[in-house]
Amino acid sequence: MLSVECIMLTPSQAYGGGQPLTRILLVEDDDDLREGLAENLRLNGMLVTEADSGTAFHAARHSKSFDVAILDVNLPDANGFDLAASMVGDAMRPGVIMLTARTGQADRIRGYAEGADLYMTKPVAGEELLLAVRNLARRIQRAVPAATTTWKLDLLLRRLVSPDGRLINLSGREILLIEQFVGKKGEPIMRYALSEILGYGTPGPENRALDAVLRRLRQKFSDAGLEAPLTSVNNLGIRFIPPLTMT
Repeated sequence: MLSVECIMLTPSQAYGGGQPLTRILLVEDDDDLREGLAENLRLNGMLVTEADSGTAFHAARHSKSFDVAILDVNLPDANGFDLAASMVGDAMRPGVIMLTARTGQADRIRGYAEGADLYMTKPVAGEELLLAVRNLARRIQRAVPAATTTWKLDLLLRRLVSPDGRLINLSGREILLIEQFVGKKGEPIMRYALSEILGYGTPGPENRALDAVLRRLRQKFSDAGLEAPLTSVNNLGIRFIPPLTMT
């Protein structure tokens, strides 16, 4: 059984000197190895989504954005070469690390031909993988054009898209709430007005339904490694600070 040594770096090493949290898609069907790798990355401040198959990879890829994808080659329903190739044309393509037991030159050449940025073989030292991920993410982020500051509300796919492409899936009421801020240019909306629009009636000590919606939304932003763009303004209500458009 392969094992991974967990390495804790200093805060400046782990976070890259104040850079945004790195989002990792880790695809590996060996449960013990995947969980060990994921734990090491999380301990060093990274957001890790785990997938144990090609099917899980595609589900994750179409629901979130990632900075780096770590791909095993031998999966129960796919191979990592094909998964890497499937991302080549993506507008927000992550950096790709092939992590496999295949050490042959032909496999390495195929990995790079299919779009891998790095080809690493198992077993891998936790520190080596961690630093490879961080350095690749830094290069990818530098190569991306200056991001827009505009958030987008996608009504068809029921999600909010951050300026850097991260996806926040929304419930019906959350969509209705966010929709009220389109075109407001950061102007606050009174709490009672939002509560009425959502069908909750007048907010008060015994009616905290609006607060519950806002709390769930803020948790979704936090889970995605984002600062919530929704803020409360005393005596004025709630506002969505950045520009917001709707599609």
